[in-house]
Amino acid sequence: MSRPPRIEFEGALYHVMTRGDRREAIFLEDQDRLKFLEYLEEGTDRYGVLVHCYVLMGNHFHLMVTTPKANLSKWMHQLKTAYTVYFNRRHGMVGHLFEGRFKSVVVEAESYLLELSRYLHLNPVRGERLGGGTPEERRERLRSYQWSSYRGYAGLGKSKRFVRNEAIERAFKTYAGQEWKPILYRRWVEEGLIKELDDPFEALKWQQVLGREDFLQQIKDRWNRREKKPRVYGQKRTWSAELDAKEILKTVGEYFGSKPAGILERSNRNSAARRCAMALCWDLSGMSHREISEMFGTPSSNAVAQMIRRSKEKENRTLKILRGKLSHK
Repeated sequence: MSRPPRIEFEGALYHVMTRGDRREAIFLEDQDRLKFLEYLEEGTDRYGVLVHCYVLMGNHFHLMVTTPKANLSKWMHQLKTAYTVYFNRRHGMVGHLFEGRFKSVVVEAESYLLELSRYLHLNPVRGERLGGGTPEERRERLRSYQWSSYRGYAGLGKSKRFVRNEAIERAFKTYAGQEWKPILYRRWVEEGLIKELDDPFEALKWQQVLGREDFLQQIKDRWNRREKKPRVYGQKRTWSAELDAKEILKTVGEYFGSKPAGILERSNRNSAARRCAMALCWDLSGMSHREISEMFGTPSSNAVAQMIRRSKEKENRTLKILRGKLSHK
């Protein structure tokens, strides 16, 4: 059976899940989880993705996100690639870390956002291996679990900066008919420890949509309109943020006293200006490693990734200054 096409559109709400290759562990120690959350935060800034909740398990992770820019695949590719490079380097491994394709489900917020947040937050104490013990024991394990957004929502700890909790809080206010209070959400979630909850994914339709019939029809109509657009083959993609890249080169050149054309020359491959320009193009213009490689004439996308990493290690203070200059422009 062929896999369904990825549904992407502006403002879509998704449940995203990815497992380790062959269901092997993707987090071996707490430092791995901290690094993953760091990449998650960087990605939300760069791609404008809104993360509503997250749960990191041993061999997989769950995210509930909204994509204002219809860029789910691009964001997830960057997140998985960056973390894989880190993981393999830290643990002396090579090859794939994640299974081939991440799973994504388009979610109707009005009907499933709140229920899905509870279902995901209970993951650390669900199942044969993790769900053992009395409800009180499971409750304590859930409240002490550090690697999900639950503690922030439940008022048991500080939420991560990148977690956007407005949507879930608004949905809970509508459901409960009263003002949002973390203790009320906590009680509601923890009811799932003493009673059987319905699996929201049993209502999954069309393999990728979680919602009522009218919502499903809206998705189908949107998809059909997309499919009717004429395709142009053999046309080279133009970079929509080219002016941003030129502005970055101009600003970096002014700071270092270099001409933009000189920054792009391969003969200057070891210059700080070139490293900073690459890092800023990656962070601020949305260009991919491949596009930056073509622009700067580097041997490969991997060379670009290494140059950016080196820049952030050596020129971090300079990058902050340059970001400040660019933000004013």
